[in-house]
Amino acid sequence: MTAYAVKRSNGEWSLMLINKDPSNAHAAKIEFADASSKQVAHFSGPVTLVTFGAEQYVWRRDGAKSHADPDGPPMSKTFNAKDSEAVMLPKASVTVLRGRIN
Repeated sequence: MTAYAVKRSNGEWSLMLINKDPSNAHAAKIEFADASSKQVAHFSGPVTLVTFGAEQYVWRRDGAKSHADPDGPPMSKTFNAKDSEAVMLPKASVTVLRGRIN
């Protein structure tokens, strides 16, 4: 799993999570750690989740020309974040979470 975070100009955070495991979904507990203040924050309130993974595409095997063939739009939903709640990342997926932290 790989994660990239960015603070947006509107004060929200956007977090991209990549589940590189081609066979298994994984749960991820999201924490934002401030190294200087030693404080930990979490998403709070409404969070938008968009996932593009194995459910939305088919892998076409063709040697050096192998590629993903999209089969539908990304899955999208909004939920209310809870500090201890983990986010499920589908196998072979890219997931973007967007919301405010506290």
